[in-house]
Amino acid sequence: MLAGGYDEAAARWIPAVNGMDSVDSDRCWAMLALAAPNVADVGTGRITSFIRRDKSRDRVRSALLVAGLAGLGRISADTANSLNRRYDLGLGHDTSWTAMIDAAARRGQPATVLLLTGTGFQTPVFDRVPSAHLYHSVAALNRTGQGFTARMIAAEALSRT
Repeated sequence: MLAGGYDEAAARWIPAVNGMDSVDSDRCWAMLALAAPNVADVGTGRITSFIRRDKSRDRVRSALLVAGLAGLGRISADTANSLNRRYDLGLGHDTSWTAMIDAAARRGQPATVLLLTGTGFQTPVFDRVPSAHLYHSVAALNRTGQGFTARMIAAEALSRT
């Protein structure tokens, strides 16, 4: 539903997801929190519960979730930084690539941002994409008017881990 552009229709599943067992609902909730347009609860308590139950290698799902939410502006920079410090999520890693995509976003270059997003995700296994790359990509896409693409990329990144 999300990849097909039915993000608002998918959001109607939030009450069902909220009624599920916490462990089973985590991934569903996370994808909806990233992809649905501002309808899922993304409070710090809900995010922290997700992180504590995350069994992925090096908490990669949690890192991508926080990166996506921060890039979309659904959580504050202070919240993202606090979670990053507490759980060592790798969001603060700056490289020449992050500088390039941030600069393209500041200049209002949506095509450049989209191309850099593709290059920033080059890895043989998707769970090796650095959370900082997802954060900078999503924030840059969002800043250049590509919010739908930003939401879908964030949700897709989470679904592939």
